[in-house]
Amino acid sequence: MSSDAPPGWEEVFDGPCVRAEVVQAVLEANGLEPVMRQLEAVDLLPTVAFDRCRIYVTEPEATRARELLEEADRA
Repeated sequence: MSSDAPPGWEEVFDGPCVRAEVVQAVLEANGLEPVMRQLEAVDLLPTVAFDRCRIYVTEPEATRARELLEEADRA
C-alpha cells in the first residue's frame, strides 16, 4: 500500500483512526501484532487538520492480515 512502511513491515490499512482502532482489534484478536501510527496534519499538509491512521504488520503477517480484513469487510 504505502512506501512509508518501515523496513520489514507492510501497511495493511490507511484511513480514519476510529476505524483503525477496530482494524487493530480484529488483527490482535486473531493473534497478529499490528502497529498503529496516527498521522499528524503536519506530516501531510501543515494547514489541514484531519484524523488519519495507518496500520502496519510484519511482512510475514501481511497476507493473513489482508485476508482477515477482507473477511471483516464482507461481514
